[in-house]
Amino acid sequence: MMLPLSCRLLTGTALAGVMLAGLSFPAFSQDTAPTEVIVTAQKKAEPLNRAPLTVSVVSGTQLEKAGAHDLKDLQTLTPSLLITSTANEAQTTARLRGVGTVGDNPGLNSSVGVVIDGVSRARTATAMSDLGELDRIEILKGPQSDIYGKGASAGIIQVVSRLPSFTPHASLELTAGEQGTLGVAGYTTGKLADKWAGSLSLVKRQRDGQYKVHTGDGPRTQTDDGDQNYWSARGQLLYDGDGWSRLRLIGDYTKRDESCCVGTAIAIGSTRAYVDQLASDDGTASVVDPKAREAWANRSTEQQIVDTGLSAQWDLRLANNMQLTSITAYRHWDHTNGYDADFSSADIYYRDPNGGFGNRIDTWSQEIRLNGQNGALEWMAGLYANSEDLTRHDETLYGADYESYLGLLLSGGTNINRVSELTGLPVGQSFVEGEGNHDTYRQHERNTAIFGHAEWHISETVSLLGGLRYNSQTKRLTSAYTNSDDGIACASASVKTTICQPWSNPAFNDLTLTQKNTDNATTGSLKLKWQARPNLMTYASYATGWKGAGFNLDREQNSNLTADTDTSFKRETSQSVEIGFKGRFLSRRLALDVAAFDESFRNFQLNTFLGTNFVVNSVPRLKSQGIEVESRYLVGDFTLNGGVTYNEATFGPEAVPGVPLVANGTASFAPRWSGVYGVDYARAVGRYRFVATLSAKYNSSYNTGSDLAPIKLQRAYTLYNGRLSIGAPDESWALELWGQNLTDETYYQVAFSAPFQSGSYKAFLGQPRAVGLTLRLKR
Repeated sequence: MMLPLSCRLLTGTALAGVMLAGLSFPAFSQDTAPTEVIVTAQKKAEPLNRAPLTVSVVSGTQLEKAGAHDLKDLQTLTPSLLITSTANEAQTTARLRGVGTVGDNPGLNSSVGVVIDGVSRARTATAMSDLGELDRIEILKGPQSDIYGKGASAGIIQVVSRLPSFTPHASLELTAGEQGTLGVAGYTTGKLADKWAGSLSLVKRQRDGQYKVHTGDGPRTQTDDGDQNYWSARGQLLYDGDGWSRLRLIGDYTKRDESCCVGTAIAIGSTRAYVDQLASDDGTASVVDPKAREAWANRSTEQQIVDTGLSAQWDLRLANNMQLTSITAYRHWDHTNGYDADFSSADIYYRDPNGGFGNRIDTWSQEIRLNGQNGALEWMAGLYANSEDLTRHDETLYGADYESYLGLLLSGGTNINRVSELTGLPVGQSFVEGEGNHDTYRQHERNTAIFGHAEWHISETVSLLGGLRYNSQTKRLTSAYTNSDDGIACASASVKTTICQPWSNPAFNDLTLTQKNTDNATTGSLKLKWQARPNLMTYASYATGWKGAGFNLDREQNSNLTADTDTSFKRETSQSVEIGFKGRFLSRRLALDVAAFDESFRNFQLNTFLGTNFVVNSVPRLKSQGIEVESRYLVGDFTLNGGVTYNEATFGPEAVPGVPLVANGTASFAPRWSGVYGVDYARAVGRYRFVATLSAKYNSSYNTGSDLAPIKLQRAYTLYNGRLSIGAPDESWALELWGQNLTDETYYQVAFSAPFQSGSYKAFLGQPRAVGLTLRLKR
């Protein structure tokens, strides 16, 4: 009988580890090798090859060579990680091993959490700022809830910035390239006073839009979209009390002022003729040509984002074997956005960029933990508290063509005044331009947790690790709904189909709803680690994950057009079994990390756009299983990096309302194969230092839609990035010629149904090819 895939993968990986343990290798020192990095994935410092979990590490140097500035750039450097944005940069999702939460609804927490310098970010989108000077980024795969709490049911992206230095250092980066790419970044650090050091990073980046926009009769005048324009500042203060006490203060501020996002056509339905009839130009695309990057929008997509925060980390050594750590943080994130909701140059419906649509998130967090060692036992105990206040403003406003467009839809294109006939109101008075819904959601969330983790060194080569965390979460939501026209068209209509959309339904007139949810959960992990040889570690682990229940922050109406007063969804939980090994061979010039995994999710929180609104479903079962291999090899002047993930992420057989293709379907954004490979070459010749870097990311085909509609399939593709550099041997200066997406691959970030346009589909595209120069100066 054929064993299940997960059993074969787990058994095969275990046997491979045992066979390697039995081979004869030269004895090596157990000191951290040049190919090794120190990680803090388990909230303690340890070499990567001693950490019994799957961790992909990208160093600050690697990020610099790749021209990576934010987390989106990171995905080209590690397998199985996908980060995508939809209608704006505030709707960004990270996925690991095919699992992640669609970011269009702030009522959902992330399945893949982001932690920056010990502080958890509220949502993936709130971590999309320029990262500045980094030490490394750790990508922890699989449930991490026992140590990191909520929002870590599928993994964690941990960003570790560079500490201020007591040795003076400064750098300047100047960049110019295609598509109006301009950038300047400066960094300085040094001693400020006795035992005090500081650092300051300042960044400004901009780029022209990637789409050519047809604006019709406006009022939009901007003819490009998807641009980049932000500046960021990050300052740090460090107090070092001779190894017994250390205080680190961090403040950061980022402001974005951009236009995002329009979509380009990937399929054209019959409703295009109605849009064309109402617009002064084509209205929408007449042919499917994503490579042309053309879009139609008559309304503004201006977005403004402010992201700022303060944190203080205090490390106090209480004894030689005990340390107390306290991390206190406050973060503020504010986003407003304009939105052409029909993605056409006809004036059908929209959201104004004046603040009527956007999110604000304010968070306070406090973590206290105690780390120590008593003989053969290393341990950690801690407390965590978090307070989050989320305010969401939502609106849908009728454009000048809204009533006419509905008339064409209802009459099959024969009667533009059909709505007036059904409502009995004068033509143009059923849906008046500028009227619509104005809703406000205020959610107060409180989280507390107590956690512990320990490693018992049973012998010199065998260790048993375990962790437990008790989580308590309370959410209170107040939803205030209003219709500026009292939903007069829906109330008057003799036939309510199509006319009574959620945003025009009088059932929501001056309606206020209050909901509350309390959720408690215990998560944990158990790991067995065997240091089979000085250069080979094997491990097996079991872990559970949790993401709390919540509320859909959108209008929900029942089939009888009454308002749904319960918008809650269930908690998401996960279980994971993993077996792996980490080896260092050939005088430690070769690093090889292998892991087989089997992850099961219950009540997976799925957010889906159904053409007019978003719905949140709890999918009963999702399983992600596969194998990952990552390797690093140093040979002469070359450094080779590679990684590959084979993954099958599939839903269970249970039917899910509104998304029939989900049952037994492959999860969206879950390529079966994902791989990265890269080569770095560095050589000093005379008075110059030459560096060449080439990296590539391959994804096999995957669906980009939560509903798994076949039209949303992204075919297999490979992205290539490269750099050529010449500079001084001491790196005091370097001039780089760089290229991103060298083969100019056109690929979907997300494909979606064109709102209110049956048969038409659009896509948000990834960035096109860009080539440029960067000058780096250091002293």
